Amino acid sequence: MSEIETIPKNPDGPVLTGAHWTIYLPTLAVAVTWVAVYFWAEWQEPPLLAIRSIALAIESVVVPLLLLHALARARVLRAGIDGGAFQAEWGFPVRRRLKLGIADVVLAQVRRSHAQRFFGGGALALIERSGKRHLIADLARPEDIAAAINETNRRKDAA
Repeated sequence: MSEIETIPKNPDGPVLTGAHWTIYLPTLAVAVTWVAVYFWAEWQEPPLLAIRSIALAIESVVVPLLLLHALARARVLRAGIDGGAFQAEWGFPVRRRLKLGIADVVLAQVRRSHAQRFFGGGALALIERSGKRHLIADLARPEDIAAAINETNRRKDAA
């Protein structure tokens, strides 16, 4: 694969992205872990009734709360570039909004966890000219936004 093929093209229209499905992976991990604990406690001789009850309580209370929280975060999360400005909205229960001119961004990078390297998605890290840093996690296509910001700034600096 050549270098030209690995660099995404900068589209002329708006670049928009929302939440990636990996936002639900922590909830899935908690659910699977406590199901395993429940069955382990059930299969012991004699059955460990207290541990089984705790696992059942976590599965019936905590896991639905985690799922609702992830769902609310996924509904709020969006980022995009349109008309020379970067706009993002993320966070639950405290909603954060960010609006920056592309020229105000020195560097845009994509950061990925191990799971996101395997499944896709990632976080968008921005550094402003003032030195302020922003991290917007769990985006579906952060590389498109980072490429658009960096390419726009590269073209502006070259002119």
